[in-house]
Amino acid sequence: MPEPLLYLKAMVAAAIVSAMTVLAMVLARRHTSTTWLNLSCVLGIGLGLVVGYGVVSLRLAWPPVNGLDRFLTITVPLALGIELIAGFQNVPRWFAWLLRMSLAATIPRILLHGSVYLSDSAEGWTPWQTGAVLVLCGALLAGVWSLLSWLSQRSPGISIPLALCLPILCAGLTVMMAGYIKGGVAAFPLVATLVATTIAARLLAQRSVALANLSVPAIVGVGVVGLFGLLFLGRFFGRLSTECALAMLLAPLFCWVTEMPPLRHRQPWLVGSLRLVLVAIPLLVVLAAAKRDFDRDMAPLLRNTEAPTFRLPREH
Repeated sequence: MPEPLLYLKAMVAAAIVSAMTVLAMVLARRHTSTTWLNLSCVLGIGLGLVVGYGVVSLRLAWPPVNGLDRFLTITVPLALGIELIAGFQNVPRWFAWLLRMSLAATIPRILLHGSVYLSDSAEGWTPWQTGAVLVLCGALLAGVWSLLSWLSQRSPGISIPLALCLPILCAGLTVMMAGYIKGGVAAFPLVATLVATTIAARLLAQRSVALANLSVPAIVGVGVVGLFGLLFLGRFFGRLSTECALAMLLAPLFCWVTEMPPLRHRQPWLVGSLRLVLVAIPLLVVLAAAKRDFDRDMAPLLRNTEAPTFRLPREH
């Protein structure tokens, strides 16, 4: 059963570890470079996630045996490693983006490995269905990742990472209501560590003129990969609908509305606030629909102690 207090403790622990890691690493150096700040953020996110998932006792198997295991032990570490490499100034941008797009193309296949969808059973997909799903999902991830990274470079600040955290939190809640509790729980430490890392990086960037308008691609990259992975798990191993998953994945792109000429040159706090509001509107609609479906389909099962509470993920 869900344990809100435990999830809150995990979020607080993850946030503290992430923020303290970034602050300690940057403040330990007299001169902070963009490379060092990016490295600090990558390490802060990684340590925060380890601590957060440890608090909620999210047991992961190695070698991984299901989609959630592969998401947390393969996909997220790969995203962190790629953003670490991309943060070095002598790494060509084309090479960094080649790594990112390669990861985007392979994540759907990684998460579906060993699942019933790729088996020879009656529920398995045909080759063309498998190819279509993998290509479309990979293209969606690559498109969202590219557009949000581009926007964060055009208009640096904390609004883009925070706008990513909103759908991640929404994804956690909806995936839980869709019947995949462990998949939903994975969202909470991720949200906490991304928010804490974003705020810490912003505070440190304000101390240096050279870093004042800096965006940290690692935060956006890990956030997009995390959001996609959670929604993918909820869609294929839970009861999350395709429409809800797409709405949450594409919601951060509403931030691009603020690039319209009447809004682009407004004060940064106004632009950032508007972005968060624009992203929050479709998420509230999704949450309301998910709560309605939960009350209709799942709540009766919770009241019946003899019935199975949640459907198990279809892994093998």
